[in-house]
This record gives sequence, structure tokens and C-alpha cells, in this order.
Amino acid sequence: MFNSKVKEKRWGFSLAKPLFRTQGKTLGIFGLGRIGSVVAKKSIGFGLKIIACDPYVSKINTKIKMVDFSQLLSESDFISINASLTDETWHAFGEDELRAMKKSAYLINTARGAIVDEKALYKALRERWIAGAGLDVLEKEPPDWDNPLLKLGNVIFTPHSAFYSEESYIELKTRAAKTVLSVLNGKLPKTIINPQVLNRKK
Repeated sequence: MFNSKVKEKRWGFSLAKPLFRTQGKTLGIFGLGRIGSVVAKKSIGFGLKIIACDPYVSKINTKIKMVDFSQLLSESDFISINASLTDETWHAFGEDELRAMKKSAYLINTARGAIVDEKALYKALRERWIAGAGLDVLEKEPPDWDNPLLKLGNVIFTPHSAFYSEESYIELKTRAAKTVLSVLNGKLPKTIINPQVLNRKK
């Protein structure tokens, strides 16, 4: 914002008022797996209070408070979605859930688009049930360019690129190749999407 204002020959901190610090605010993490845990660890360093909701996580960092979903919605100043898309998480954030959030809260989705009901989110943003959203993922990608969300001023978009750096892109390919090699050598891969197949009789 300041960058564009300076280029418009406008100067002064008051151009961004009101602007609040993140220190002391509460970050709610929906999905405390590998990625959610890294988000939590980094956010603690910025002085954020961390609460998390994940029914499949028991062992946690002592600086993270585990809560139920309703508490995550009502207490968070920011909610970061870091869960997988499953039958349980599909449209987990609909009208009722968005209404339960603080009016000053922001919803951040870098996981999967369908975890958020986009029609409900559009209504929530347009009617100011919540302050704003940051979306790296959408239900349809690329989106329909007449998607009404794209016309709102209180939402920021990135094109499913939150993972990207030159180094991460190389790592992504390297991990895939190592996993294939591991399986060809008769070993189990480190990550298995459907572990139930391991119990099947040959």
C-alpha cells in the first residue's frame, strides 16, 4: 500500500490508518499437521498467540493451545487454514462459521479452495462479517474471471503459489524422485495417502 501511495506522490504513515500490530494477536490454525506446525512455529517468533484445532493431533508444542472449532472461530484474529481437503473439511467454512468469527478477523487459506464455501465467503466479505481474506487457493483454478470475489477490495489473491521458490521447486521434484526410488527398492514411502492398503492381504 505505502509503495503505491509514494508512487502517487503521497507521503505519511497516516495514509494507512488504522494499522495494528500483530504482536499479541491470536492466530488460529485449522489443521496442525506438518505445514500447520511450521506456520505455528514461525508465528510464535512474531509474538502471536497460537491456538489450533485438529482432532488428529495429540502431542503439541507447549506454546500452542488446542481448542475446539467453535473456540477457534470466536477467538482468532487471524485463521490460517492448513488442513487437507477431505469429506470432513469440505466447506468447513460456510456461512455459520464465518458469522462466528470476529468482525475484525482475517481468513487465510493456503490449503485447498473447497475447504471454504466461496459463495458464503463472498457474502461475509461484502457484508463485513469479517475484515478480510487472503486466498492462495480457490475452488476452481484458474478461477472464472467473473468470480465476484475478484472484485472485492478486502481480499488478496495469489495464484496457488504460496509453496513456490526456486529452491522449493527443486526440492519438490527431488522428493518425488527419491520416493519412487525408495518404493522400487522395496521400502515404504515416508508419506502414504492411503495407509489402509498396507493391511490388505497379498
